[in-house]
Amino acid sequence: MMSKLSFAFLGYFMLSLLTYGYAQDRGVWVDQWLWPDYTLGQQARNPKVYQLQRDSLPVALLASDRSRYRLLGVSPTDCLTVPIPTGYRSTDGFTVECWLINHVNQPVGALLYMPDGQSGAGRSWVLGYHHDRVWFSVQSATIEYLLDGEGWKDRWWHVVGTYQDGRLCLYVNGELVDKRKLETDKTFLFDDALELAGYFGKEPDMQLGDLMKNVRLLDGALGQSEISARFKLLQDMVEGGRLLPDRFHFNAGPYLNNVKEESIQVVWETDRPARSVVRYGERLPLADSVVLQPETGELHEGGIRSYIRNVKIDGLRPGTAYFYEIEATDAAGTTLSSGTCTFATVRSDTQAYAFAVIGDTEARPHINNRIAKLAWDERPDFALHLGDITDDGVRDNKYQWNYEYFTGMGQLLERIPFYPVPGNGEDDLYWYGRYHTLPADTEGYYRFVYGDAEFFMLDTNKPMDLQPGGKQYQWLEEALKASTARWKFVAHHHAIYSADDDDYGNSWTGPSALGDTNLQQLTTLYERYGVDFVFYGHLHTYQRTYPIREGRIEQGGVTYVQAGGAGGNLEDFTPTRAWYSAKTYRGHHYCMVQVVGDTLRLNVYDVTGNLKDYLAIQKKR
Repeated sequence: MMSKLSFAFLGYFMLSLLTYGYAQDRGVWVDQWLWPDYTLGQQARNPKVYQLQRDSLPVALLASDRSRYRLLGVSPTDCLTVPIPTGYRSTDGFTVECWLINHVNQPVGALLYMPDGQSGAGRSWVLGYHHDRVWFSVQSATIEYLLDGEGWKDRWWHVVGTYQDGRLCLYVNGELVDKRKLETDKTFLFDDALELAGYFGKEPDMQLGDLMKNVRLLDGALGQSEISARFKLLQDMVEGGRLLPDRFHFNAGPYLNNVKEESIQVVWETDRPARSVVRYGERLPLADSVVLQPETGELHEGGIRSYIRNVKIDGLRPGTAYFYEIEATDAAGTTLSSGTCTFATVRSDTQAYAFAVIGDTEARPHINNRIAKLAWDERPDFALHLGDITDDGVRDNKYQWNYEYFTGMGQLLERIPFYPVPGNGEDDLYWYGRYHTLPADTEGYYRFVYGDAEFFMLDTNKPMDLQPGGKQYQWLEEALKASTARWKFVAHHHAIYSADDDDYGNSWTGPSALGDTNLQQLTTLYERYGVDFVFYGHLHTYQRTYPIREGRIEQGGVTYVQAGGAGGNLEDFTPTRAWYSAKTYRGHHYCMVQVVGDTLRLNVYDVTGNLKDYLAIQKKR
C-alpha cells in the first residue's frame, strides 16, 4: 500500500482546489475539482489552468497514517486526502456530494469518507459508488440504492448524502431516493481531512479524476430544492463543455490542423468570450503575433454558446521548427496562457517522414493519455485519426469532446497536427466540423499530400454516397486517378475486411460476412489506382491483412489495417481465422508508420509500449 506521501509526490493526478460557494449553499467546507495529470513529460510538460497542482500540503497531513477503506475486499488503487479548513470540526448536520462520470464498461468505484478513530467502524460516514449502486452510511445505518438506467446522458451521476437531526437522506441526480432515521441524534466531530478512494482494478490506468469530477462537503443538510438546483448547475456546465464552473479556462486546445510547407492552422476554445493573441516564432521570446478580437460565439440549441477560434499562420519557412503560444484575456481582464507549444512545417524535399495512426479514442481518456505519451516519444510528423473520436459526440453531447477527447489527447494535439475522418460517434459532423479546420470543405472527406505520399480521407457514414455514381465515390475515383504520389494511403472509419466476431453476423452461432459489404465495392478503386494501405477503425481490435487483389492474397495488392484500439470497449475476433488475416491483437494500441523512399515500416504497440506487430515492405517501381 502506498503512503500519502507517495501519492502526493508521484503526481498521480493534478488538483484544482476551489473553495467558492453558491448563493443557495450554506457553509461550503470543501469544494474539490479533480483532473488527472494528462500532460507530457520533461520539458514538454504544459498543464492547463484546470490541471494546476496545489503548491503544498501540510506536513502533518502527509505524515499521517490512516488505514484505507477496502471495498468488496479490495484495496483502493488511487487515493487522495483533502484537508478541511481549520475551525470546521463540529456539526449537527452535513451534506456530502460527488459529481461522477462513468463511461467505461468495466466495474469501477469510488468512495468519500470521514475517518473517526473513536468509532468501532473507523469512520463516521461513507458515501460510495460502485458500478450499479450507491450508498450512504452513517455509523451503523446504511442506505443502499440500485441505480436504474445509465444516468444523465447515460454517463453522469450526482450523488448526495445528507444528515440532520438523526435523519439520513440519499439523493441521485436531483431526486430523493431513500431516507432513514437513526435511533439517536449525533453531533459529529470531523477529522482534519476528507478521504477519497478509487477502485480501478479492472481499468488500471484510471485515476480518481477520471471518475470523480467534483467533491463537496457542506455544513448542514441541503434540502431537495437546493440539491436539484445544484444538479441543474452541473448539468448546464457539462452541456456547454465547461470544465470548471467559474474560472476562466481553455475548454479545448490549442491544437494543430492542416500543416503545410508555409502555413498551419491553430484551433482553441475558451469557456467565455476573449481577446486572443497568437504569438509564434523560431525562437523564444516569440516575435510575431496575430490578434483576434472577442466574438459573441456561436449560439446552439438550449442556449449553449461556444467560443471556438482558429487562425491560419502564414508566411512560415518550410521544414522549420516553431514555437507558439495562445494568450486570451476575458472581459474582466483575466489573462490565460496556453503555455509554450511547438510545431514544424513540412519540408519541401521530404524524403523521410513518420506518422501515427490511431482510432476510436472514444470513452477512455486514460488510455488516450497513455497513447499520447508513447506516440510523442517517437515524434511523428503528424497523425491520422480513424474516427469515433468520441463515443457519441453529436450535437447534444459536446462534453465528450471537452471532458474526454481533448482531455486525454490534448497534450499531443497541441504539438502534432492531426488529420481525422468522422466515425459513427460523430456522424452528424456537428462538433466534428466546428472543431476541425481541414484541407477542403467537403463535408467529411478530403485529401492532402505529405512528402511523396497522398492521403485520401473518407466519410463512410454515408455508404450510399460511396456506391458507383455517388458524389464521394466520383470524387475519390477522380482524385486517385489524378494522383502521381509514390505512396497512396486511404483512411476511413468503417471496415472493409474485418474478422470481428459479431458485427457482420454472430460468428459464434453462424457465418460472418467478415467485413462491411456496403464498402467492398471500394476495393476495385483501390486496386485499380495503386493504393498501398487502407486504414480504418470501428472495431476495437487490431488486424492486418495480407496484400489483397481481386479477392486473393497477392504480392503488390492492397494491405488493410484495422486500428480501432485507442480507447473504446475492446471487442473480439471470430473463433476461426479469416482467410486474409496476417495478424490480430485484442488490446488497446496505436500504429507508427515510417516511410523512407521506397521503404515503409509499420510498427504496432500496446499501451505499455510493447511491440505487437511489425511489417517492412519495399515498393516496386
